[in-house]
Amino acid sequence: MRESTELPVLRMLPTDSLVPHEDCDPRRVERLGQRIQKEKLLKNPPIVAEIPGSDRYVVLDGANRAMVFFELRIPHIVAQIVSYDDPGVRVDTWYHVVAGVALEEFENALTKVAGIRLQECSLEEARWDLEAEEAIAYIVMENGVRKVLPSSVSKLHNLRVLNDIVGAYKGRADIYRASNDEWEKQSPYYPTITALVIFPPYRPEDIMSAVQNGYKIPSGVTRHVIPYRALNINIPMEVLNADWTLERKREWLQDWWMERMAANTIRFYAEPTFSFNE
Repeated sequence: MRESTELPVLRMLPTDSLVPHEDCDPRRVERLGQRIQKEKLLKNPPIVAEIPGSDRYVVLDGANRAMVFFELRIPHIVAQIVSYDDPGVRVDTWYHVVAGVALEEFENALTKVAGIRLQECSLEEARWDLEAEEAIAYIVMENGVRKVLPSSVSKLHNLRVLNDIVGAYKGRADIYRASNDEWEKQSPYYPTITALVIFPPYRPEDIMSAVQNGYKIPSGVTRHVIPYRALNINIPMEVLNADWTLERKREWLQDWWMERMAANTIRFYAEPTFSFNE
């Protein structure tokens, strides 16, 4: 068991060495970009893992944050380095609550997705087929459930279909993350709910394979559980954007780290936590 006194690994990295494993939500990127420019701080570092055989890093959590840095052309970023071999690091799956778009518009958008094959079924059948990999996703609506049948034996090809499904409503609908597929539980919290889109579970090897082959998981689907996550590091954007060498910025980060150690400002909280301002 990892000791609570073992500190997270923070590293100054070139922004262009980061490779998101999932697509981004343009609305979230825009809001986050405005917030970062206003606060002039990198509060929470993206979580990354080394891509074997390269000098690049796959972004496990914080794809929208990384995209803000790409778009603003910030040359360097501080990231937390983890490994899938670390105890407690695991991948869960979020589902999408699609809201704020008319059901007819949503259904029409789906019909335009190339390669999509929908079949009406019960919720129980959809759950079973997704687990058995006889469906690649399913969609829960007030008027019924439709499972998405595989269009290929290739997981990467089916991943492209899932991205196109999300692309059919991303940008025109509000997307919220959910952890269950029950309409009755979700609808009271989202008055304008249109559908629940349920995705398959992903494994670390699926994510690495997608990245190495130039594919992405749909935005807001993977949920990486990271023990000992670093939060509130508050790195000034003026440092990250400065015209310094990477080595100089790494020296700055080391000095920053030692100052916090000396001031005893680093705290470890073992309790599960809810944050209401992310």
